[in-house]
Amino acid sequence: MHMKHILINAATEALAYFLITRDFGGSSYSIGVRSIGVIKKMNDSIKLIAVLVVGLVIGAGAMYMIAPPGGTGTTTYIITTAGSTTVYPLSQEWATQFHADFPAMTVNPSTGGSGLGQSQVADELIDIGASSSYPNSDYRTANPNVKIIPVSADALGIVANPAVNGSNFKMDCDMAVAIFQGNITTWEVFETAFNVVIAATGDINVYVRSDASGTTATFGKWLKTAGANPNPYQNYTWGLGDSESISWPAGISAVEGNPGVAAGVLGDTSGIGYVGLAFMEDLAVVDLYNPTIQEYITPNLENALKALPAELTDPGANLMNSANTGAYPIARLLYYLVNEDNLAWYVIVYLNWVLAQGQQYISDVGYVPISGTSAVTYALSVVGDLIPS
Repeated sequence: MHMKHILINAATEALAYFLITRDFGGSSYSIGVRSIGVIKKMNDSIKLIAVLVVGLVIGAGAMYMIAPPGGTGTTTYIITTAGSTTVYPLSQEWATQFHADFPAMTVNPSTGGSGLGQSQVADELIDIGASSSYPNSDYRTANPNVKIIPVSADALGIVANPAVNGSNFKMDCDMAVAIFQGNITTWEVFETAFNVVIAATGDINVYVRSDASGTTATFGKWLKTAGANPNPYQNYTWGLGDSESISWPAGISAVEGNPGVAAGVLGDTSGIGYVGLAFMEDLAVVDLYNPTIQEYITPNLENALKALPAELTDPGANLMNSANTGAYPIARLLYYLVNEDNLAWYVIVYLNWVLAQGQQYISDVGYVPISGTSAVTYALSVVGDLIPS
């Protein structure tokens, strides 16, 4: 079965492209069509630009672009992304799968940290900025044309070398502040201060991010909640802020990206650090205390998803310490950012694909799909309003 959608420019120049969906072996699919029309002044003439975006949810089928606008069918369209090291593995997987569905389109992901992705998309240097934290109010005010789109959910966690305490490790926010702020620097003092048993002895070797990181910003926001949820033995106040770049105390090892933190902790029998959910393999994962529900919760896909609200009207909504049963305390959304002043039609196609077919690949990478949640409903509403520049 073949279905062809044709869009033709109604004004002085013709714009046409065809999207074909193919049904292999009777596999089931559903099609959602979103059309957007806008009158735009361009080169002293008025043109009607209409964009037809076809969002598909396909079983074993695939989607192919056979005749992109203005081309003969052999033109290649490049989508550039940069930013969060957390989002990077997901962007890599999506790039592979999207190109298989759209051979005429190639997504080129790169890293550099959330701060880089935010700045480069604002400066129109890339098509999509990837961010693992919601951009701050100064950024949003300075860049009103940058649209923020949730694409996945994630959990941020504390990880330790298995030699520190095996797999049995639980912490609350005060305990984390004491370590990452350098208030306590040896495992013996940590053990005594919080009335816990720790197998490791000697110095606590802390690994953190050196780059501008959304993961750091999210972690800092959670650490700031320590004052409102006091530990029964020792209380600490986080004083290092929640920006994407933190001035860490002397003696702490600042390294590049989630992979750098994970590698540092894995190679150090006294090591501890913080990473995104997809970077916890082979490390001892720390169960963190959610004071709202008064439970220690393990970071995993299921518990991160429990933190999402039934309705999402603000993509920057706080998901930390959710009151939802079983919710992990440091859940977050991951974002793609696009600039309305530098937006190609094929980027919109890609974004629709990410929020439809792309969701099926998220758990394979170690993140949390948002399909069927309030987050994807919000994201689709944003993408539905986008028009090519």
